[in-house]
Amino acid sequence: MEPLLPGARVLVVGAGVTGKAVLAALTPLGALADLTDDRPMALEPFAFDGVRVLDADSAVSHVSDYQLVITSPGLPPTAPVLAAAAAAGVPVWGDVELAWRLDRSGHFGPPRTWLVVTGTNGKTTTTSMLQAMLAAAGRRSLLCGNIGEPVLDVLRRPSELLAVELSSFQLFWSSSLRPEAGAVLNVAEDHLDWHGSFPHYAQSKARALDGRVAIVGLDDPAAAGLLSDAAAPVKQGFHLGEPGPDVFGVRDGWLTDPGGVRLAPVDSIPVAGPVGVLNALAAAALARAVDVPAPAIAEALAQFRVGSHRAETVAVIGGSPSSTIPRPPIPTPPRPPCWRIRGWSGWQVGSSRAPPWRRPWPASQTGWRVWWCWAATAGWWPTRFSDTRPMSPLLRL
Repeated sequence: MEPLLPGARVLVVGAGVTGKAVLAALTPLGALADLTDDRPMALEPFAFDGVRVLDADSAVSHVSDYQLVITSPGLPPTAPVLAAAAAAGVPVWGDVELAWRLDRSGHFGPPRTWLVVTGTNGKTTTTSMLQAMLAAAGRRSLLCGNIGEPVLDVLRRPSELLAVELSSFQLFWSSSLRPEAGAVLNVAEDHLDWHGSFPHYAQSKARALDGRVAIVGLDDPAAAGLLSDAAAPVKQGFHLGEPGPDVFGVRDGWLTDPGGVRLAPVDSIPVAGPVGVLNALAAAALARAVDVPAPAIAEALAQFRVGSHRAETVAVIGGSPSSTIPRPPIPTPPRPPCWRIRGWSGWQVGSSRAPPWRRPWPASQTGWRVWWCWAATAGWWPTRFSDTRPMSPLLRL
């Protein structure tokens, strides 16, 4: 039986936002969907609504009874129920794979044009810039994926294009995805505990490049290395250098496409530093893949407002902007008395690299040390630092 034919038995794994979206999409198809989660409390609301639920052990034992498993993207293939499905020959999809197939089939109306953004850093800002460019061009477009609403939910609304942010997890479970254009911004060690190795992580990211146009950040060696093996017939890159054949770049202070067309002045980009320029170049390359004109790109960037804690300017001190830039290109050597600002994004989730507070620390110098920490709770960090840096005073800001 085909997995999506009426009467097909489908096991949905994960009772969160994704699981809810998947169940809502499967019901009109006539599929017989059951739900499982290793958190019994998460299953209770669904059981009250009449959904058949299974505990984790039962799902593993009976997984061969299903024609299809659809998983929440955060679960790795080593999760017991997913490993059991693979061993039984039951296909496993993610919610994005389901969305792609339903969209291609016309289930939600005329298929949309998908523009996909992925990368270790910068996904959300770049996808938001892309959506702003599409809107400035008057194109009916929606923002979705890892950035907010599940793709399955936004497909119910009228649109022509989708600006889709996808994580490596979502891409891993999306084997048939073929976007109109896809961009890999950069690839650094991240989530290696989930993927098992850096090559496997990079391979998941590379699935964004299987459509018509593949776009990669050429200043990032790992991302640039994915271009030669990309399945896309059109291959492009972007970097901070001069534009060239199939390369978006910067010339005379302007973002410039491979044909030499000026797209927007660099000084109009509200995201500080080279990171902002690279994000804008990637978004512009995706926008040009669907014929967004240069004036719309310029208008979108001039009016764009960066999200909180995403390379936003915090203050201007002594004429120098202080911004939450993920990776300062040139660290400033501390001089006593000093403020030492420690970047955070050099350590990625699941990375084999030691986190910053566990690495060797240079000899103590007189003066303040200011730690710049992301996504942290006030109570957790002082404990960590007092354990490892007892000589460094901690100032709560």
